[in-house]
Amino acid sequence: MGYIPLVTKFLGLLDIAVVGCGVAGQAAATLLAETGHRVTLYEKFSEPQPVGAGLLLQPTGLAVLRELGIADSAIARGARIGGLEARTYRGRAILDLHYADLHPRAFGVGIHRATLFDLLHGRLLKSPAKLVTGAEIVDVDHTHLVEESGVRHGPFDLIVAADGAHSTLRARLLPHARARLYPWGCIWTTAPDLAGIGAAGMLRQRVHGTKLMMGLLPIGENEVTIYWSLPIRALGRNRTIDFDAWRRIATALWPEAAPIIEHAAAAGDFARATYRHVALSRWNAGPVLFIGDAAHGTSPQLGQGANLGLMDAWVLAKTLAEAPELLSAFLRFERRRVPTVRYYRHASHLLTPFFQSRLAPLGWLRDAVMGPACHVPGLRAMMGSTLAGTRRGWLATTKLGDDGCFPLEVF
Repeated sequence: MGYIPLVTKFLGLLDIAVVGCGVAGQAAATLLAETGHRVTLYEKFSEPQPVGAGLLLQPTGLAVLRELGIADSAIARGARIGGLEARTYRGRAILDLHYADLHPRAFGVGIHRATLFDLLHGRLLKSPAKLVTGAEIVDVDHTHLVEESGVRHGPFDLIVAADGAHSTLRARLLPHARARLYPWGCIWTTAPDLAGIGAAGMLRQRVHGTKLMMGLLPIGENEVTIYWSLPIRALGRNRTIDFDAWRRIATALWPEAAPIIEHAAAAGDFARATYRHVALSRWNAGPVLFIGDAAHGTSPQLGQGANLGLMDAWVLAKTLAEAPELLSAFLRFERRRVPTVRYYRHASHLLTPFFQSRLAPLGWLRDAVMGPACHVPGLRAMMGSTLAGTRRGWLATTKLGDDGCFPLEVF
């Protein structure tokens, strides 16, 4: 490793490398290239591909997609979501939140990650950005990228690391950064909505204590993504998952979803996912700036990962267009992103044990308190804005515009 400290560089047209062809990386490469910078995006796979299940686009993420011109396609190919409903296995409501409480025209969009990837990838290919595949970037030497094979690329004025929660560049350049693996992850799959669960247009969850949690997210075309919580020791590559046992447990937890569960168990086509709680003391290492999950990965409990990454990309492009030099741009970018990211990182970290842990009393407290809290006006507003991704801290939020959309201009 040999990156050098950031030196002052006055901004004009920059040579920029983006590492990682995920949500944040593709959005950043497209936005930066279309503001005039010379951008090259590096991806380790020969054929870029999405990793992950369905996700929930919030008003924040949708606003960035509108700037990219692909929001209408995302809405058409996904499923409009009106809010979040969570209940215990006995039917007790613990969460009942609706975007309409923030604005009558507000909504989220459930979408398969592959669909979002295709939209972003198609948009990237129409931009001036250059895409280099089959390049596994493992290090930065001064202003050059270094592949696993030793091949070097560069020099670059700015390197944007968007290589995900398990970021190789973060581990290499910021070895003391906090990036703890969550003790719980999940299995997921996509299945036909044979029970009509998605007809109401809600993200739905069922829980039993803090050890059992299942979610069903409509993602369009009469399909739902199923999430099932598991401790990470059960998610090892060599661990076999007993889908017949899962079918029995899941059906007992959520009888109304039995047809979906039966279909998914018979197919057995589940993927496994683990998560990290990433907290950086600074967002850059010399000329390398971290964005997306590489900078602030969390558990998926609040459903904000892709949306935060899209906002990172938007704010970075805007900041580079405004700042006089690179150091100033980095400082301004951090000032704009830290309040929101810190809030969601802390909120997710605090909330997750109430849904995924071995601390049974937290489940009892959740079941007793969260449902009534949803009907306390001030708390309901805070919980709703947290869901929508519009919080800018514990005491501040961004009001949606008259059209129900998130106003990017406030950044």
